[in-house]
Amino acid sequence: MLVKIEDGFYLNSQHIIAIRVSKSTSDGHFIVVIEYTPNNIQAMGTYQKTFDNKIEAETYLQTLHQYISK
Repeated sequence: MLVKIEDGFYLNSQHIIAIRVSKSTSDGHFIVVIEYTPNNIQAMGTYQKTFDNKIEAETYLQTLHQYISK
């Protein structure tokens, strides 16, 4: 199933390897990194999205989880 990461960027849910969340100590932003395998299993891609606060990051993660769970 395709998961909408953002407008115009979709991933097959089977290709998502990991989702990592961290908080920047310098500016307090939350960083969500999605690791995925493109068509070639030998390679790995990453997608990074930055959020200004915890609520925005949590909302994005909840939406992402809903797409993956379908």
